[in-house]
Amino acid sequence: MKAALVEQTLNLTLNPLESRLLQDILKQIIANYQIQPGDLPPQAGAAWYSTRGCESAKMSVEETREWRQTLQQYKSANVQHLTQWRRYLRVPRDGHCQLKLKLEDAPIFLSALNDHRLLRAATQDIAQKEMDVRSLTSFNGLSAAQQTALSEIHFLAWIMEEVLHLLPGNPGGWMEAI
Repeated sequence: MKAALVEQTLNLTLNPLESRLLQDILKQIIANYQIQPGDLPPQAGAAWYSTRGCESAKMSVEETREWRQTLQQYKSANVQHLTQWRRYLRVPRDGHCQLKLKLEDAPIFLSALNDHRLLRAATQDIAQKEMDVRSLTSFNGLSAAQQTALSEIHFLAWIMEEVLHLLPGNPGGWMEAI
């Protein structure tokens, strides 16, 4: 993948494999954003709709339910952008696919990718130990599902890093922005 900022547009150029993987991930995000918090698997619900802050703020059960519902509505409001971006990735040009994001839409894109990373880590029991795997032997020691999830998590982190590096006001690197 190559990323460039041209005026107020982020241009991501992906090879066919990267494009296909990102299309599949966006499809999963779109589907998951439309699921009510209570209908998600417990680990996924905890990753996206944690109620710890509500509990520490001593919110009532009803206030907590409303907060989770509002957050789900916020996420599902981004489905239109995700669907459009997924569609753009299906149109190859000269052997590659190009995704053009308005600079103002970068937070939506980054948030969606990070949501998927959190969801995959939560549903596949990936903790810091697995995130720090650096050898093929250690990687092969993970289950097939964990290997797939970890590969997606690192792929999305790479995309996020490239995008964050291009954002105005973020010259020092991507970690400060997360």
